Order: sequence, then C-alpha cells, then structure tokens
Amino acid sequence: MNGKDVWRQLACLCLLAVLAGLPGRAGASGGEGVYDRELDTLYAMIQGGRGCAPFGDDREDLLAVWEGIRELSPDQGLEQVKFQVLDCNGDGEPELMTSQDNRLTNLFTLREGRPHRVFSGWYRDAWYYLGNGRFLNQGAGGAGLSILGEYHLDGDGNLVCESCTFTNWDPVEEKEEVYWNNHGVPDRALSKKQAMTPGQFFELQKERMGKVETLSWQSLAWWGKGSVEFSLTQPGELGEPLLAVIPRETLEDVHLLTLQVAEVSDSGQVTWQVENDETLGNLEPGTRYNYPMALEGTARATGLSYCDRKGYHRKIFQISGEDGSLVVREE
Repeated sequence: MNGKDVWRQLACLCLLAVLAGLPGRAGASGGEGVYDRELDTLYAMIQGGRGCAPFGDDREDLLAVWEGIRELSPDQGLEQVKFQVLDCNGDGEPELMTSQDNRLTNLFTLREGRPHRVFSGWYRDAWYYLGNGRFLNQGAGGAGLSILGEYHLDGDGNLVCESCTFTNWDPVEEKEEVYWNNHGVPDRALSKKQAMTPGQFFELQKERMGKVETLSWQSLAWWGKGSVEFSLTQPGELGEPLLAVIPRETLEDVHLLTLQVAEVSDSGQVTWQVENDETLGNLEPGTRYNYPMALEGTARATGLSYCDRKGYHRKIFQISGEDGSLVVREE
C-alpha cells in the first residue's frame, strides 16, 4: 500500500469518526431505545431553531417544549430542556419525562410496546412529578379558574384522577368558590362545593408544591453527544500515549481488544482479527478510564467493544501518522 493510499484511508477513518459522534437518528437499526425517536425529534427541533413547523402543526409534545425556549439559542435550549427515563408506575416498563425547571413538559408511556403520550404540560397547565407514579397538575383559566389536581399513572398507562380541587367565580354569590371532584373536569355542576376560601386553596397549592420531587434530570445537550467520549491523554509510565474513555452512560460488557490486520483489499478496506481480548466488565458514567494503545505501525490497532442504550458497538482506534491525533471508526 503506497503512502497516498494510507493517507486516503486515514482521511476516511477521520470522517467515520465524525459521523460516529453524531446523535442517533430515528429509524436507526439494532438496539434502538424505545424513546429514541421522541428524543431525536425533540433534539432536531431545538437544534434547528425554527420551532415545530417542520414537524407538523399537531405536535403538542414539541409545542409544549418550544413554548419555554423560543427566545433561547439552540445551544441554550438544548441545555435548558431535560429528560429522564424511569419506571414511574412499577409495571416494569420505562416512562419518558421531559422537563424545564423541574416542570414537566411531556410524559410518555408504553402501550403495546410503542410510545404513547399521556400529557403535555404548559405554563398555564403545569405538571410536576410527586414520585411513585403520582403527578401534580396546576392550571389557570379565565373567570377566576385555578386548578389543583393529583393523579397517578396506572399499570395500563392511564392517568387516573385522585383529586381535583378548583376555584370558580359564582355569578349568583358574586365571589370565588372552591369545588372538588375525583374525575378531573373543573365543572361546578359535576363537583362538590367546599367549605374553603380562595386563600386556603392557594395555601393548599403551596403545600402540594412542597411535595414535588426533584429528579436527576439529564440535559438534551447530552443526548446529542453520544454515550462515550474518546481522546488521547498523557503518556503512561513507558512513554506510550493512553486512550482516555469517559462514558456518559453505563457501558456494559466492555472488552479491550488488540487487533491485527488480517487482510487488506485492493480498495484499501482492512479486515481485523482479534489478537488479545481483555474483559473489563461495566464502565460507569462520569469516570475516566485510561488504556494503553497498540502502536506497532499500521498492522495493529486498539479496539473497544461495548453495549450502550443503542446496542452493541466495536470502536477501532489508531494514531494518525500525519498529526498524531486519535483516529476512530466503528465496525
């Protein structure tokens, strides 16, 4: 293989490394997470900076998020919008929550294995998580209407009203009255009048807000960065450069591989075979791991195989002979 072919191959490897760092797109094959499509679309909307129009006028899930970030730059919006995936109702299936300042903008659950939107939250119809599959709703409307609702998500993914207390203007008494029901519709005719003043109602709102749970939210900016960061770090004890691996999520079944060239096609395509396979177990997010690099010319390379939320990956690492940078590609 002549020098020109070597540099052409390295250029291709660098391009593949850039592509490997892009966020996953909806419709990706293999181990795609159940909510990847929702998060990918949300990421694309914010990064595009043009609102919901490119995705359709009926996307309330996107509109609810855009309401709070329309004045922000794409980078600011991606940092502001948070998400969390967890099993809220204990049915063994995860729910997806998106939020801004701990106020929920969307709740998704799974029905027959497919994402289903339970609700979207707005400034005037706000939702909060109370923990253990329970949610708080605070809304406001005209004619003195204020709503305080408590709900839970049942095992079938349905939102069930436990309590709905609201104020409404009574035109006969010419004052605000407080009503209650357990079906969630703020209709005086379908509710019971309460011996509670509007002032007591607003104190109840404050008391319920004090029970809102603060989750360990992840910014959407993180979603677009992939599951792991790779770089070269300072030389080890023998002067050799080290491969630095910093997971952004738990990496499972990790193997450090020493690879040897088995075959090079006429087009320059390299086929690698595993010379050494070291089992590393799981790598935890936020921890820096350093591993030695195989440096025996172009005949060997270092590899890392692992599983993340999108499935199985095998990355191949070499050091560029042109500028000493890290060259990464995925098989």
